[in-house]
This record gives sequence, structure tokens and C-alpha cells, in this order.
Amino acid sequence: MLVGVDVGGTFTDFVGIRGGELVTWKAPSTPREPGRALGEGLERLGATGMAHGTTAATNAILERHGARTALVTTAGFEDLLEIGRQTRPSLYDFHTTRTPPVVPRGMAIGVYERIGPGGEVSKDLRKSEVRRIVGALRKMHVESVAICLLFSFANPRHERMLADALEGEFDVSLSSRVLPEFREYERASTTAFDAYIKPTVRRHLGSLEAALGSRFLVMKSGGGTADSREVLERPIDLALSGPAGGVSAALSIAKALRVQNIVTFDMGGTSADFSVLLEGHPTYTNEASLEGLPLALSVVDIVSIGAGGGSIAWIDRGGAFRVGPMSAGAEPGPMCYGHGGREPTVTDADLLAGLLPPALLGGAMPLRRGLAEQGVTDLAGRLHISVDKAILGVRRVVGANMVRGIKAVLAKRGLDPRDFALLAFGGAGPVHAALLAREIGTRRVLIPFLPGSFSAYGILTADVRLDVSQGLVGPLRRCRERLLRTLRALRRRAEAGVRRHGFRPRATRYLPSVDLRYAGQSYEINVPFTATVESAFRREHRRRYGYASRTEPIEVVAVRLTAVVPRSKPLPRIRAQGRPESESRRALFDDGWRDVDVWQRVALRVGLKVEGPAVIEEDQATTVVPPGARAVVRGHGILDIEVA
Repeated sequence: MLVGVDVGGTFTDFVGIRGGELVTWKAPSTPREPGRALGEGLERLGATGMAHGTTAATNAILERHGARTALVTTAGFEDLLEIGRQTRPSLYDFHTTRTPPVVPRGMAIGVYERIGPGGEVSKDLRKSEVRRIVGALRKMHVESVAICLLFSFANPRHERMLADALEGEFDVSLSSRVLPEFREYERASTTAFDAYIKPTVRRHLGSLEAALGSRFLVMKSGGGTADSREVLERPIDLALSGPAGGVSAALSIAKALRVQNIVTFDMGGTSADFSVLLEGHPTYTNEASLEGLPLALSVVDIVSIGAGGGSIAWIDRGGAFRVGPMSAGAEPGPMCYGHGGREPTVTDADLLAGLLPPALLGGAMPLRRGLAEQGVTDLAGRLHISVDKAILGVRRVVGANMVRGIKAVLAKRGLDPRDFALLAFGGAGPVHAALLAREIGTRRVLIPFLPGSFSAYGILTADVRLDVSQGLVGPLRRCRERLLRTLRALRRRAEAGVRRHGFRPRATRYLPSVDLRYAGQSYEINVPFTATVESAFRREHRRRYGYASRTEPIEVVAVRLTAVVPRSKPLPRIRAQGRPESESRRALFDDGWRDVDVWQRVALRVGLKVEGPAVIEEDQATTVVPPGARAVVRGHGILDIEVA
């Protein structure tokens, strides 16, 4: 049995398919020994293989515990990562500081060579120069090397010469393999990321292969999976591995309910992640960033913020009330977990508000209300407010943070939240979703089956996906023949990759696309490559920016090809267990304490309506239906909440 595994900051989720039924397991993550929780879950479910979503790459970058890395670049461009672009993160802040690159300034080496913009060799790379570079890297005691030479996307010859001399002694990342496209800063930054995490990812995946006894699939930032060995060719593809699983799973819900426009809202223990399904398809970007540093790969467009169930409520030096981005994580976790947490979190406030059951994981994880009350009472005392106001304050502040995240992902595409349903999952997402929907103006909230393990389901059922690209700059109408030749070359590369994965190229869908812009623009739009590609570009340009010219010449910037091997996406068969009877308890909302009906989700049959205020409990998550809202059970057990 193949199992989807999502290793989060607080819990590790497992979802498998046995006899056509979904089976699941959830356990606290073990950050110091990530393989331990993973091994226990696989053994419990009897799994023989897995598809894995990992934060190993992301954490290595954010926590700066990657490899000692050097940058080899064309002489004169040694300060490329330091200089970057002239844009500043805060235009009018004279004290702002930029995030330092993962390769420090003194770790860059210039090599005497030059490739021209058309791929012509202006200055040969001599063997003596290659030997000098190798000697310099040995003296620097580096573990990994990023090679990014000027215009290598047009001619990778010199980069390959250096790689031949370095591979076997160092981990090596070539910009002509990682990102063969123009814009040297973004290409260098992405290649540096790749080299920085390559040893860490190799060790992480290697240890899991050893524990499992075989290779496995790994979720990529682009929304598909790839073989664990193949992904080591470009480990930066794992930078947004975990959050991409939820977006992949959302496709099943969109198809089941025939909903075209969805905002995904994944709130776990550490972060909240937002993305958009537009007309039934995920949205992608080539302008992602990590801590303000560019990551110029085609990835699922996800906005992540530090707002999760474990986000800590605190008071800053100016006396302002804050929630997050610091999180209690899995160790020690929220105060109510009883593992030594000393600061109140969102989960503690939700428990005191009566929105959570007295125990999680089906009763296996009791919550200690007294500890949560102690933390929130202390916070209320420091703020000179009542405990009830402190509880609501935590929920409002974290809610305001998440509203900004949702608006950011919609506003940059010119989208109106009233046209979208909010799909909420993660352990904490269904608790906050309906209240959040009211803030942004969305009238419909969807809670999927297995909300606490929904990303793991998405990882399990995600298609195998390979992305290849090639920079090609020039007027679209003049370089169509070059464009077609490039696509044929990319098709051959993609077919070879599909064979290495053990699949048949004939069973694969190949999706060509191009990055286009009007001449003189500094930004591009990716559109499918068809006979009407120019019209498609103009339509998308008008939708995003409000205008489109019929006379301005259009330039092509890059050519892309995605190979997709479809995989089965079974939806669960829901059978109501027992009679749908509710209990009652008190819960705190903005207008005060109310009596709420408490339902068990496993007992809800399709078509049943639940009037708010109500709480719907299950083993891995809790759904809150606020006053004035109504929930209806749809097919496959999906909760459809109408927000007044």
C-alpha cells in the first residue's frame, strides 16, 4: 500500500488507500528524529511505499543550516548575489535590511571566461583556469558549489567543463540545469539555493530510503511528485513541497462539487498557507521568494504566513498585542498539550472559547484546560483586560493576519473574493474558516473529508510531474521556428525523464507553454502554447492589468514544457455511523457566550443540515459553524457552509 505522508511542524499525517477506502493516521512530529514518526506511521498502516511531502529544504534555508557553499561566476560578477536588484523591501524605510544571501560575499570566485548573449564564446575557459578554481575551492573547505556563468542558458559549455572537474569532490549545481533562463541575478539566487540545500536534502532522502528499503515519490513545489533519486538533480524543487499537497488535493474537491474558483486555506500548527484555483486549475508563479530572496522556478503560487494553532500570543516592546509568527511547534507545543509550553497560543484560546473538544486525535491526546487558562489569564493581566477579551483578542489578531494573506494572494491577480469559495483544511483551518470568510466577503466555505490530513491525501494522489524550460528571448513572430525546435528538444528531455521514473511516455500528457510580454516590459505572463497564443496572452494581460494592446509587438522570454503522468484520485465512500444526535456546550463568539450544538461528523449523513452556532467534531479537526451560518453535508462527506 502506498501512503501519502505530510511532515508538518506540529503533526505528521499519513493517508493510504486500502480496499478502496481511505485509511489515516496522525502523530506528533519528531523534529529531532523526523524518521521516527514517519517509520511508526508507515508500520501502523502496513505501508510498502510512500509519497512524501517534506519541509527539509525550506527549513534548511529559513533556519540557515544548509551546506557551506561557494559561488563560481564570471569574473567581475562576484558581488552579484549581494547587489541583486535595485528594488527595496520597504521603499521609505531608511533602516531596512535585506536578507543576506545563502552564499556569503567572501565565498564567491570569479572565473575568466565569457559567453556572449547569443551563445557565442567570447573568451575561452582554459584548463589552467579550471585547475585554479578547483584549488581555490579546496582551500575554502566548501561542501557544495553553485556555478552561474554569464549567458550560460544560451551555451552551457563552460559550466559543464567546470562541473566535470568538480563533481565527485563537491556537490555541484549548474544554473544551466537548475534554471536555463535569462536574468542573471534570479538565476544565480535560485542556483545558490539549490547548492545550499543539496547535501541536506540528499542526506534526508537517503535516510528515508534506507528506512523504507526502496525509493519513493516526493512532492514538488510545482504541484506534482517525482522520484526521490531524480529530485536530487534539482532539490530546490522541494522548497514548497508540503503546502503544494493541499493545492493538489483541492482539485478533487473542485471536480466533485463542480466549483471553478477556490481559495485554499491550510492552517496547521505553525503556519497558514493560501493559494487559488482559478477556473478549476492551480495558479503558478515564476516570481516566488524565500525571505525576500528570489526563487525563479515555476511553483504553485502559495502565500505562507506564521499563523497556526501553535502561534504564540505576546506583547511587543511597544505594548502592542501580537500573535505569531513564532510558534510553539511540536516541542513543546501549546500550553494545553502539557509538554512544557509556557506561552499561550491560538490553540489555547480556542480551547478556552469552547471551540475544541477536551481531547484531540479521537481522545488519544487529552488537552489540559487548566494550563491554557493559566497562560491566557496571565496574558489578560498584562493587557489589563478580561480573560474573555483576551481569548477573542487572540482570535481576532490571528484572523487579521490571515485576512492579509488571503487578500495578498487574490489582489495580485485582480480577483474578487466574493467570486470564490474558501476551502479550509489543516488541523486548525476549519475552526477559523467561517469567521475568516465573513471578513473577506466570501459566502461559501468548504470543509473536505480528512481535513487534518488533507495535504497528505493530496500528496498521495498527486500526478507525477516533470517541468523543463529553456530561455529564448526575441520577437514572437520572428522566432516561431526556434520556438518549435526548442519545444521538440524539451519534449525529448521530458520523455527521457518519464522513462527514468518507470512510466510510459505515451501515457503522459505534455503541456507546452511560453512566457510572453509586450516589448519593453520587465515582467512576463505564462500562457499555453497553442495556435491562438497571442490572443490568449492579450486576454490574460487585460484580465490582470485592465488593458491589452493589439499593435504592440509581443516578445517570448522562455519556453516551458510540463509532463504529467496522471494518477488515481479516489474519493472516500462515506457511511454515516450511528444516529446524528447533538450534545450541547457553551462557546464564546464576538457577541458573547452561547449554547452550541456539538455534532460528531462520522454520524452526519449526506443532505443533513446543521444550523449555527454549532461545532462539528472529528478525530483530526473541528469545524465551527458560527451564529447565522448553515452547514450542509454534500457527497463524500464534504461540509458546505453558507456564511451569512
